[in-house]
Amino acid sequence: MKVSSYLKEIGYIYLIPFIIYLINPFGIGFLFGYALILVILLNGKKMIHYLDRDFIFLSLFSITYALFYAVYPISGVQLIFIYALFPGFFYLFGKYLVLPQMNPVHLVFVLFTIGFIFSISPLISVVINLREGGFVQLNREIPLFWNGKDTKATLMAAYLTFNMCLPIIYLIKKTKIPILLQLTAGIIFITSLLSVFRLGSRTQLFICLLSIVLSLLFVIPKQTIRANTKLFFFLLLISILVLNFVPLNLNADYFSVLGSRLQESGNTSSAGGRTSLWLQGLENLFIYPLGWQGPNVRYAHNLWLDVARYAGLLPFLLLVIFTFRSLRNTYKAVRKAPNELLLNTTLLIFTMASMLIFFVEPIMEGLFFLFTLYCLFQGIINAYLKSNE
Repeated sequence: MKVSSYLKEIGYIYLIPFIIYLINPFGIGFLFGYALILVILLNGKKMIHYLDRDFIFLSLFSITYALFYAVYPISGVQLIFIYALFPGFFYLFGKYLVLPQMNPVHLVFVLFTIGFIFSISPLISVVINLREGGFVQLNREIPLFWNGKDTKATLMAAYLTFNMCLPIIYLIKKTKIPILLQLTAGIIFITSLLSVFRLGSRTQLFICLLSIVLSLLFVIPKQTIRANTKLFFFLLLISILVLNFVPLNLNADYFSVLGSRLQESGNTSSAGGRTSLWLQGLENLFIYPLGWQGPNVRYAHNLWLDVARYAGLLPFLLLVIFTFRSLRNTYKAVRKAPNELLLNTTLLIFTMASMLIFFVEPIMEGLFFLFTLYCLFQGIINAYLKSNE
């Protein structure tokens, strides 16, 4: 299927507000999220057959969370509607993006393209910062190029999550990918990796390593000896190039931020001090079933515990149900066609990478865009899982 044919069949009336939502210019992307929802509602006949149990659990969670937020709308009244509507509708739109005639390579292309568009604004901001000040900068906050607003490195790096999964397309050679796309993916990955070094994000570095390890675990047992030999020499060549041209020294300029953080062994072992917050959050689940807030209460730095902190046990349980259902659906999708190694690895690593971010960051109050994108990906996974049944 040609890209132009796919875009035309999906419809630009859907795609334009969706793309602008992902880019989020001047922080007004949520307005285009509203526009996308409006278009979906106006064309409800196309979407009604996508309703399922996952949509119900997700919508129940988002609506109950929005109702609790409405009691104390600390970040603005508009978030009531954003929390209530966006997760469910983006899930439906994800199902809509999967066409019956799509092959696995097309689906992989769609997933990585969405991930790249999602990263554009932070990626450009970090590149501009690197051009102006290089790697030897101690301040981890990066001004967003749209408005110059300083943004925390952990929030900025989270937008690069899916770009850090790109190595899998080079390790799984069973699927032929055009050279031009491989070169483009390589440029995006290297730029994202340099941005991760500038931001000092250990989480993103781990996601990159995880994608490589999972790819190898998937592909090696299912390839011929000849194919594995080629893979071995490819990895050997890459290793030689890295060792010869990249100084692996924690004192190197590009390691200025990340190197110092990697040497904080005590901080790393406690997930940046988050483990104590998680334990405290688990205790508070039983002490404060309606949530716990106050001037001295800190983020739990965990999606599920932060939901419980702000809105109590009911939204927490609904989110846990949706989470387990989404993990089950990903597992079933990976097992649907065992020989589709590239697609299976992409679905698995996108889900695992999202979960890793969810475990260490306050998502609903800091990275809600990422959560809506996860809901969209789950819609894509479910649509693929139910295709050709």
